[in-house]
Amino acid sequence: MAKNKQQKKKDRERRVAQKKLATAAKRREQKKTETEKESQKPASERAKLMKEAVPKPNRAPTTNKKSTFTQRRTGG
Repeated sequence: MAKNKQQKKKDRERRVAQKKLATAAKRREQKKTETEKESQKPASERAKLMKEAVPKPNRAPTTNKKSTFTQRRTGG
């Protein structure tokens, strides 16, 4: 009976490992197809998408910025 139990355990581990490998392969394949679809987009379209995703802050340039004490003392 003990051998039968060990055999069942090994079989179960083998099935679980195969299932895990199959899902990993499926996920990898799905990711590969997604990247292929993305790479088929024109470069300008991708650049536009990236620019829209990260908005620029509306800051006015500061020209009269006073240097700090340590910068003045060290000369840097």
